[in-house]
Amino acid sequence: MPQDHRPKDQSRQMIVDAILAAGEPLTRTEIARVLRRTKTPHLIALIDKLVEEGYLIRSIVTFKNGVQGYQYDLAEQLKQSLD
Repeated sequence: MPQDHRPKDQSRQMIVDAILAAGEPLTRTEIARVLRRTKTPHLIALIDKLVEEGYLIRSIVTFKNGVQGYQYDLAEQLKQSLD
């Protein structure tokens, strides 16, 4: 799947917007689908940087198939600032 190259700041905002629009935590794969991208190391690094900077919260969850993975939600402080 060809991917558009966008500025890093735009991609970061799109990640936050995707989670906000979903109204619930999303996995890396779900975020990638919303952005119409593949789950690449670059996308994962952008998500991880948002976690490091305190914009997102990462949780480890166990899916129905028994596999563990990450889900991401907006940090409480960010949610409050958007209200």
